[in-house]
Amino acid sequence: MDVDRARDVIATESPRRLRLDELLRELGAHDGDTPPDRATGITVGELVDKAAEAGFGFLIGVLSLIAIPFFGLSTPFGLAIALVGAQMAFGMARPWLPKRARRREVSMAMLDRVLGLLVRRTKWLSKSTRVRYQRLVMPRLVGLGVVVLALGLALPLPIPGSNMIFLIPLFVYAIALLERDGIWVLLGHAGTLIDMALLIVFGETVLFALEKAWHWIF
Repeated sequence: MDVDRARDVIATESPRRLRLDELLRELGAHDGDTPPDRATGITVGELVDKAAEAGFGFLIGVLSLIAIPFFGLSTPFGLAIALVGAQMAFGMARPWLPKRARRREVSMAMLDRVLGLLVRRTKWLSKSTRVRYQRLVMPRLVGLGVVVLALGLALPLPIPGSNMIFLIPLFVYAIALLERDGIWVLLGHAGTLIDMALLIVFGETVLFALEKAWHWIF
């Protein structure tokens, strides 16, 4: 009888969610109908503070997902993610952002779109990630990989779809940090090495993009 009850409990349990999914829902994001009494938005500072110790993985994941539809704005997104990665590489316990950046507001509609994209396109991730090989989750090394990928994302490369080459391993790193999954960390490292090789192969194009990025910043 106890075995039957246990089976019934397992059958009625809701599917496991990614931690990124859970954090977005805790912040008020919805992938369905929007409740009428929701707040109009949340500041970036509040978003980081509410993510607490998950701030690095959470920020990298959210910024990566937000950046997907904005192919013409890869430079600011890339620089923002690079700042987060650099802080990890230097051993900071949680993300720091300038006051001006913390005051920026993210609309709940934007968080809804991010959660919707996460739910629709990445359902399989919840079955393929779990806490394992935590010794491989070394924040400083991951931060270095994030910086390399984010700077690549910031380059205005004249190659269609080049953003996804950097966004996919960035998202992999984010999931690895949030789920404490060493296997996914290795996948992120592999993606970083592949992207570095591609940047070397397309050296002339990269130099041209660096010149454009320099003029954009200065």
